[in-house]
Amino acid sequence: MPKKKITPLNEDFDFKLFVTIARKNALWFFVFLTTSLLIAMLILRYTAPVYEASTIIKLASENKANIILGNSQTGLFDANQNLVAGDIELIRSNVIIERAVSKLPLQVRYFAKGTVLENELYKQAPFNVNVIVKDSIVFGKKFLIDFPDAGHLSLTYYDINNVKKVERYKIADWIRLGMADFKIDINDYVSINNLQKELKHNVYYFILSTNAQLAREVYNGLNVLPLNLEANTIAIKFRDKNSRKAADIVNGIAAEFNKYDVEKNSEVANRILDFIDNTIMQINMDLSSSENQIEQFKRSNKILDPTSAATDVSREIRELQTQSYVLDFEYNLLEKLRKEIIHNSDIASFILTLSGKVDNVLIQQQLAKLQQLTEQRDQVSLQATQESEVYKSLTSMINNQKEILIRTLDNEQDKLTAQKKEFYTRIGTYEERFGKIPGQQAEYARLQRLFTINEKFYSLLLEKKAEFSIARAGYVPQHIILEGAFESSSPVSPNRSLIIATCLMLGFLLSFGLIVVRYLLYNEINALEEIGYYTDAALLGIVPKYKREIPVSQLLVDKNPKSVISEAFRSIRTNLQFISIESGSKVMAVTSTISGEGKTFNAINLAGVIAFSGKKVVILDLDMRKPKIHLGFNVENNHGISTLLIGKDKAEDCIIKSGLPNLDFITAGPIPPNPAELIISPYMDSLITYLRNIYEIIIIDTPPVGIVSDGIPIIQKADYPIYILRANYSRKMFITQINKLMLENKVKNLSIILNGVEMSRLKYGYGYGYSYGYGYGYGYSYGYGYYEEEDKIETIFDKVRNFFMRKR
Repeated sequence: MPKKKITPLNEDFDFKLFVTIARKNALWFFVFLTTSLLIAMLILRYTAPVYEASTIIKLASENKANIILGNSQTGLFDANQNLVAGDIELIRSNVIIERAVSKLPLQVRYFAKGTVLENELYKQAPFNVNVIVKDSIVFGKKFLIDFPDAGHLSLTYYDINNVKKVERYKIADWIRLGMADFKIDINDYVSINNLQKELKHNVYYFILSTNAQLAREVYNGLNVLPLNLEANTIAIKFRDKNSRKAADIVNGIAAEFNKYDVEKNSEVANRILDFIDNTIMQINMDLSSSENQIEQFKRSNKILDPTSAATDVSREIRELQTQSYVLDFEYNLLEKLRKEIIHNSDIASFILTLSGKVDNVLIQQQLAKLQQLTEQRDQVSLQATQESEVYKSLTSMINNQKEILIRTLDNEQDKLTAQKKEFYTRIGTYEERFGKIPGQQAEYARLQRLFTINEKFYSLLLEKKAEFSIARAGYVPQHIILEGAFESSSPVSPNRSLIIATCLMLGFLLSFGLIVVRYLLYNEINALEEIGYYTDAALLGIVPKYKREIPVSQLLVDKNPKSVISEAFRSIRTNLQFISIESGSKVMAVTSTISGEGKTFNAINLAGVIAFSGKKVVILDLDMRKPKIHLGFNVENNHGISTLLIGKDKAEDCIIKSGLPNLDFITAGPIPPNPAELIISPYMDSLITYLRNIYEIIIIDTPPVGIVSDGIPIIQKADYPIYILRANYSRKMFITQINKLMLENKVKNLSIILNGVEMSRLKYGYGYGYSYGYGYGYGYSYGYGYYEEEDKIETIFDKVRNFFMRKR
């Protein structure tokens, strides 16, 4: 039984076969690598370089004002430290990006066309454009400029109706268009002229952009990432085709981030100072009124100082009145807070400031919760729109918290009102007691009391104003720019080394993949030992591939007896003795699967080698559909097997002698319409019997059994049935036909010759040994000095191999 079953794919790895396939596809390997290198060069040539600028910022939230005031606890000016993630989102937000791009000269962007790529002339344009926008449709439109001379320009654009316009204007004159007015001045006409001489016209153009459009473009190339969370450091990176522009954008974003931080921190103090200033103005007016009343009282009553009799009562009334004003101040603060909550949607900073001055713990907790919800909504607004569900949910929670806080404030104000009523009641009691004192003294004391209270309140407000002013002065940029962005000279993209390496690796993988696929799908017979895996037929020998072009089925063994092919046929002749040991004339049937496997060539040359040994040999061309024997011996094909089998000619008349002693042949004759019927006719058996009496070896060239079944009856009767396979041509599936002949058609002693084997597989120790079931064996190998090679062509692989062989 065969050792292996024939499958469509190669299941075992054969290094020699893999190397052979690799050598055959060496050209594809070179083509893939060359193509990949060319693609890499094209990518590098036609891809615009991209530059990256970066800056490093150390985030901080230290409040200098609180350090000066000695306030280490959460108070009016303390704010929660921004998380690193929140600061990153703030930097990437449109708020910061639009502020940054608005400070840069990007509203009018200048471009120059090159031979392949376009360049943005950021701060390097040889001309300047002043523009007055009339219609927003002008934004994003491309205006092409050509300078025919130093005094004129040609402007190409599409108007509001999208109609192309080409118009000529004077330099420095206002160009009145429906969408905008332009004034174009030339800064460097020499560079303009040089570029226009090198390229075609319209090499320059400019585009107008809004801050929102610029912010979207910057956002796409902006990358903000944390560097060290413990040190609170982040990196701002931006990529652009213009290195100078990239550096300016990064530095601008970092600067605006610091300015924005200072502005937000100062906003709280500014709003509180405004409230204090307004209150001071009102108290100042009350204080002036009290001073005037006291002065008028003294003049009208001619008194300078109240009597000591009213001192105690007056003191009590004064203390109650002071407490009453304190309640008024607290009431006013709560009322201010209540109004801000009702009318102001952005009160986070104001609430944070007032929360430290409210003694009520419940209000402080509710203020803290409202502050927390407000900050959460602000963080969400940096990442989502106001229509998002998260934003709406937080807004609803803020509104609910406001309602709860307003009800709490109302309750607290009601309590303060009740306390004030109680104080007024007590004051009325004291005033009633004080009424017993002379009216003049009582009136004077009242006026003096009002003046003192207003004075204290005024002093208190001045003190608070000083504190807030110190706090506002303490708001400086807290974030430190550790490393500013600079203009890079080397691009980050395209990466030349990476692209070349990637393309070469891709080319190598594709070529290697091609070799692997061809190896896996390789279904051709390459060596004689491969045949032994799939069949039990005898392996008779191999025939090397002839280096030069061979005429059809030519006899070669007589041309160069010492050649490798001649030696191969001698070895096959020797191996034939192990096939059949019976005496007498022998019939040898040579067949193959398909045409082109060398069936006729092997039959002729095997006959010639046997004839050289002194035996009489005759060749019969039984392949009457496609005869070739007459071509190999260069004779006419007018008579032959077809005419013999129909009784038209006699055998002795059709036998033709070759130029080689002991070798005769019979051609196929004219092509008949029924070759299969002629072969199985009794005349065929009679012809074989007749020839057995004359020749020792009868070699029959039968039709390919893979195409027609005409020759199977002859093969079944042959003493030496020989099956020809051709290396690198015959498919492994052809061996199935060999097994079929042996098993189904009962062909005995079937042997195989592998034709057209590469010479490289026969050198340097490759050898084969075969046994045929009777204990006999024969092995042979080919080496230098034993035969003459035909026009040997030494490849570069042979030269390298010979060099190392000599070194050994």
